[in-house]
Amino acid sequence: MRCLHCGTTIGFVRRWRDRQFCCDEHRTKAANGVYSARATRDEYDESFEESWLVRETTSKAAPGTFGPGKGVVLVVLATLLVVFLPGGPDRSAPPPPSYSPSSAANLGARLQNALPGRGSLSIREDFRADFRNWQSPLESMGDWRRVGRAVQLGGLRLWKPTLALHDYTLEFETEIQEKGVGWAFRATDPKNYYATKINITRTPGSKVPERAEIIRWAVVNGRHMAKTELPIPLSAVDDHGTYEVKVGVRGSRFTTVLNGQAVDNWADNRLKRGGVGFFNDPGEKATLHWVSISEKENFLQRFLSFSFYVHYSWPSPEE
Repeated sequence: MRCLHCGTTIGFVRRWRDRQFCCDEHRTKAANGVYSARATRDEYDESFEESWLVRETTSKAAPGTFGPGKGVVLVVLATLLVVFLPGGPDRSAPPPPSYSPSSAANLGARLQNALPGRGSLSIREDFRADFRNWQSPLESMGDWRRVGRAVQLGGLRLWKPTLALHDYTLEFETEIQEKGVGWAFRATDPKNYYATKINITRTPGSKVPERAEIIRWAVVNGRHMAKTELPIPLSAVDDHGTYEVKVGVRGSRFTTVLNGQAVDNWADNRLKRGGVGFFNDPGEKATLHWVSISEKENFLQRFLSFSFYVHYSWPSPEE
């Protein structure tokens, strides 16, 4: 800030009294019309520079534009969103444990299958061994017999490793030579289970099926109830008598798929848990090639299903 008379810079203290002249003498001369040309030019340049700075600052801080205050507000809002909104990672929770081994490539898979809530149970039976895992009320091997790499079915046998299960998917391949084949699920013993059977009717001397039906019922405390018979589309029936069956057991809902076609879907809430089994009634003849079962389960269910110590007091043949 310069004096309007001589052009020198006005001192700091003087500015509090007079922002135009550096002393009273120069103010008196200016009042009498005595101005310096240089001072007049400098005053113009300085006033222009100050007015330009004022306009530039005003335009940057105009209403509706981004300023320092709004920046602070945005930072605070972003912090609150990160801290309080759900969906972000739980930083207070401990990291998930790692069970990866330092050696033995398959050890990790074994640990994963043994730990609670990890993986799914999946077991398969191809009948290459004996029938020790299949319980029979007669405790006799004579009602089931091996035929090549398959087993000829007889009376009801339950698969012991599955008896403690709840929800699962049962798959098997069977060949029907005469009439039909039956299976059980949600079975805890021979007096409590759901039963399903496929019946095939053929003209004597012909291999072409004339009629097919699915029959299902419940056995509760030894009593047969709620028996239902439904026709099966012949498009799902194989002329050679081989069938791939898939049964979904989920809660109180049960679905049966035959050779890729859904043939039955029903619900019942009498039995809450139990495994699977197979049977042929008198006059029926069928072989079972393989059977598998898979289930998402917790550690306790896994332990019970593999313990093989599920005992039942089977009735004697005289009962």
